[in-house]
Amino acid sequence: MAPPEQHLKTILFADVAGSTRLYDRLGDQRALALITHCLDLMIARTQACKGTLVKTIGDEVMCLFGLPDQAVSAAVGMHEDVSADSQLLPHHMQVRIGLHHGPVISECGDVYGDAVNIAARMVAQAKGGQIITTGVTLGMLSSDFRDTARLVDQARVKGKSLPIEIYELAWGQPGELTMITSLSGNMAGSKSGSEVMLTLHFQGKHWTLSHQQPAVSMGRDAANEIVINDPRVSRMHARIELRKDRFILVDQSTNGTYLMAADGQCPLVRRDEIVLPASGIIGLGEKAAPDSPVSIRFERL
Repeated sequence: MAPPEQHLKTILFADVAGSTRLYDRLGDQRALALITHCLDLMIARTQACKGTLVKTIGDEVMCLFGLPDQAVSAAVGMHEDVSADSQLLPHHMQVRIGLHHGPVISECGDVYGDAVNIAARMVAQAKGGQIITTGVTLGMLSSDFRDTARLVDQARVKGKSLPIEIYELAWGQPGELTMITSLSGNMAGSKSGSEVMLTLHFQGKHWTLSHQQPAVSMGRDAANEIVINDPRVSRMHARIELRKDRFILVDQSTNGTYLMAADGQCPLVRRDEIVLPASGIIGLGEKAAPDSPVSIRFERL
């Protein structure tokens, strides 16, 4: 008997973020109606982008596309449809999307294979409003989509000798997009004419962010500008980006990033972002403190 034939496809998973809280807050019937409506929007967008619905799993859809660009077009459309829908808007509903391109086996109306498992891993990495994909898939996208990507993490997957690079694809109106890194590592800078600068100080060294150098990354991996070799720090822990004359701290870590401002408050940022105040201390993986080996001091000039 011949082995099942494999086909290269893009697998997309999308699920409703915060569905458990929605059931608690609205009750079973109302929450189910809203989630069903949300799933219907995602299925319609899948079909409009030449995709195929494989199955629904509770509050999640699994879809198949011939090309990565089709899947990303569908993902962007899903976010736009959900965020603009009059029924869903009052409840601030969002979806999480993960996708990956690779070989799959189709059998009895379902699909199987390593690529499916990786796509499922991507949606698990996403939070509400995000599109997450792999470096392999990113390399297959057209430049319009590829240029909206930023590296957020590296993850080890069972059976893989090397870690998988995980990217977020930005979507939305141009003014709302996250400052992003292209595959070449170049940053899209602000077009503002005013000059703003932020200095970072760590272990006797300093870095200056400006429109000419609009981003800096921090983490355990040697690819970062600021390398901190500490077990509390993730490989690609966090980054600071200049957007519209504001400096944004973006956390992409396991343990989170703490931000101590002049007022003494020290909020935790985990898989989220926050605008930096005029000065303070950033703590990677533990509370920020002036004498901590994982703390970085910053000041806006």
